[in-house]
Amino acid sequence: MTPLLEQSISDIFRTFLNEEPLENALEHLREKYAEFPFAINVQRLDDRHYTSRTVLNVEQEFHDSFAHVAQHNPLPPVLARANLGQPLRIHHHVRKADVHPEYLSSFIEKNNNIDRSIAMMIGRQNGSCSYVNICLPDAVSEADEELLFQEVAALQPHFQNALELALQRQIREVSTPCNGVGKFWLEQMPFSALVVDECGCVQAMNERAEKLLGHHANLHVGRCRKIAAKASQEAAALEAAIRQAIVRNTAPKPVVVRNEIGPNTLVFTQAVETLNEPPAYLSQFLVLPKLCLVMVFDPTDFAEVPDKMISHLLDLTPKETEVVKVLTNGASTREAADQLGITYNTVRNHIANISRRLDVRSQTEILRLVMTTLSRFPWA
Repeated sequence: MTPLLEQSISDIFRTFLNEEPLENALEHLREKYAEFPFAINVQRLDDRHYTSRTVLNVEQEFHDSFAHVAQHNPLPPVLARANLGQPLRIHHHVRKADVHPEYLSSFIEKNNNIDRSIAMMIGRQNGSCSYVNICLPDAVSEADEELLFQEVAALQPHFQNALELALQRQIREVSTPCNGVGKFWLEQMPFSALVVDECGCVQAMNERAEKLLGHHANLHVGRCRKIAAKASQEAAALEAAIRQAIVRNTAPKPVVVRNEIGPNTLVFTQAVETLNEPPAYLSQFLVLPKLCLVMVFDPTDFAEVPDKMISHLLDLTPKETEVVKVLTNGASTREAADQLGITYNTVRNHIANISRRLDVRSQTEILRLVMTTLSRFPWA
């Protein structure tokens, strides 16, 4: 193997795994053939749309002459049926007589009669094709053409292997919310959190969500591990919110799950996204799972913080702390009195004292402040 091929193979794997511009993988080859246009394309084969196109070793005039005849490019039908195992001599598959006259006159003949080319197939999937088309000027000899073909043939399988490795890594990264790393990520959230797919089926959840949904009266994980609300209207709203978050990538309004006793449960949804968008030569070949983060805020779902810690954080007496804990579990003032074995008026006096100490005006504001404070504790 020649030094050029050895260095090029190293460049190929570095480029794909680091997600660098694809031209970096061709640096040494294009320098050797500096007079040859190297067109790096990611193209949809059905409508001939270029998702990405970069041409090396050319002037702006080359780009301009191609732009208005691109729809007549004869390559897509050839690429659609080509064998991925070897490069293509495009001129062996396309007769000059079958090329659109305007494409010939405005592009081929205008650019050194580049009526020969060698295409290196990198990948073809999901109706798209990634390839490098190396155009041969009219003066290139058959011997030089054969040498280039052999070098491209030696590099093509390395391009394809590097593409496969990069795609596998992308899939692993996108599925992170569902694996061990993702479970750790969910456990760091100070509220009940789940990752679901488009159908609402749970892919992962933290322990807090498991506990909450295990006993929640109106929200549960049912068949096929699908999260659903008990009431049909709320169930439909939750399904719609998950779809909106994933499909439109917008954050919908929270879904309100009504509880018979105490404040309602709020469910927020948000699409799970990768930190970096992969380059076009990868993204066109990825069929990635579409996932949604579901965040459940329930009045009974807060960390079991010791009473002394609650008293310290909110500057409450032990009795006031007991009253606060019972109220945040959904009890009414009279129910709190019964549970604590004290009179209704005593509970009201505690609530009045708490309101003054916390500088709030109502029992609702007390509960909101307490729940917000307790929900921020990272332990369960």
